[in-house]
Amino acid sequence: MKLIRKILIKFLGIEGYIKLASRVYLSMVRHGYLKKQYPELFYLKKIIKPGNTCIDIGANLGYYSTLMSHLAGENGRIYAVEPIPMFYNIWKKNVKRSGHNNLELFPYALGGEQKNVKMGMPERDGLLHHGMTKVVSSANENYQKFFDVEMRMPDVLFANINRLDFVKCDVEGYESEVFSNMKETLKRFKPLVQSELNGNENRMKVINLFESLGYTPKILNESHELRDITSEEKLTLSQDFYFVPEK
Repeated sequence: MKLIRKILIKFLGIEGYIKLASRVYLSMVRHGYLKKQYPELFYLKKIIKPGNTCIDIGANLGYYSTLMSHLAGENGRIYAVEPIPMFYNIWKKNVKRSGHNNLELFPYALGGEQKNVKMGMPERDGLLHHGMTKVVSSANENYQKFFDVEMRMPDVLFANINRLDFVKCDVEGYESEVFSNMKETLKRFKPLVQSELNGNENRMKVINLFESLGYTPKILNESHELRDITSEEKLTLSQDFYFVPEK
């Protein structure tokens, strides 16, 4: 697979490659494949209801946004956050497959300041990993491609929304910065939150923050149901966490 990927990138370029890969991926998901590899994506069908308002932070190529849009329907609303022009241009094409005009894109990185920041696409084992593009100051990586983007504070960006049911966040280890500057929005709406949490320090900061806001951390079990996690698992689990607000 690595060899095929390298050949495709050589002939199509990185943008052409991820455009092709995203179309293949969305087609497979649409036909019910990849459930075992990406259970969190398919779990959206149990979470999102018609009329829901959702935020997709780190929208990338639109995998979550597309399904969210379809599930929320014409009376729902999807706010997607993706700062990389290469990615959000592909996102715009992919989300048309949802069949609904209920999406809005915010072309920003989220964090604690209103300023310009540099993001980088890392190379690992000789391959560019577009899905690991991150704020350069957040981690040491062998970055091969850089992007200058605008950063916005999430509580400011989402100050005017009037409903929020679900948040998905995947920002490659920068989640604690995002959520610590989104507390007012979380307290106002108490949405269900799904987030990848890379790095022990980042993970514990996020878990502690949500617990202080009255949330319970959970994960998907093998039966695709949410279950509570142990104190030890908080330190070791690498899968997506779900933060469920107390009723």
